[in-house]
Amino acid sequence: MIKNRKVKIPGKGSGFPCSGVGLLLLLFLLLPLFASCASSSASPQAFYAGRRDFSLMGPGADLYIKAEVQSVRPILEGLILGGLTGAEIKDFLDMSETLTAAVYMGEERRFYAAATGRFPSARGGFFFGLSKDWEKRKSSSGIDYWYSDKSKLGVFLRGKNAYLANADPFVPPPGARAPETVGALQNGAVLLGWMEDPASALNTIVAAFGVPIAIPAERLIFGVYPGEEKNIGYTVVLRFETPTPTQANALVRIFTLARAAIAGADFSNRPDMEALARAFFSGTPRQEGNALILTSGLVSGPDIALLFNIISLY
Repeated sequence: MIKNRKVKIPGKGSGFPCSGVGLLLLLFLLLPLFASCASSSASPQAFYAGRRDFSLMGPGADLYIKAEVQSVRPILEGLILGGLTGAEIKDFLDMSETLTAAVYMGEERRFYAAATGRFPSARGGFFFGLSKDWEKRKSSSGIDYWYSDKSKLGVFLRGKNAYLANADPFVPPPGARAPETVGALQNGAVLLGWMEDPASALNTIVAAFGVPIAIPAERLIFGVYPGEEKNIGYTVVLRFETPTPTQANALVRIFTLARAAIAGADFSNRPDMEALARAFFSGTPRQEGNALILTSGLVSGPDIALLFNIISLY
């Protein structure tokens, strides 16, 4: 596990940290201080009527995730968030049930997030109103929310719902549309999502395994599932979508050869990667059209957190 390492991923703009899943959880560190944001304006329920899950997020993001928070606590608590761990935002995780988020690497949009849970409903507006760092704004949706120019954070909290963004936290319709292949991994998943144009991050991970291959993936879709015995690890399914079936077929052959290389690999210089590498190269890769499907063996929550931590470096 990578420890006490500060991770900051610059976008193209002014330096707001953007580190995949780590970014979202780092932002949530502030939430227990805020209590709740009551509003007398239009309601999110009316604005988002007929929309749920990924359609609550904006289109064009680089990463989308949906998590059953309490089912993936061992993963969330192992994440390294710019020197912080998920365990340090325990209060917010305790209040949350589901989390849907979108992360951008561009200059203006950075992230959207929506959570359901048990968020306190009283005194939030009072807190924001007393703080000189926060001002009430009206969303283009007609809903009031609180915004801090200092934190570059827009927040709406009320009862069972929380909405956050680096600006207006409410997404105009129709919102993001999940790839059709996401549905194939949804059944039973406690963590689900996809990355657009993930080649750089994926090639770095594979290189860390000691396998000298390049993955020409245009999209990575992933699903995380609880192990057969409660609280005993997870299995992960990765769907690497390539430009053509020919490239997917080539990847199947390369990954098949890599299994033999991993079996005899020396991990003395990277002992933190051994369990992860063996888990992901234990199964037989298979082709499905233009996609390579890789199913892991049993992986611990901390090891899956390690996978996300490596992704967050790039």
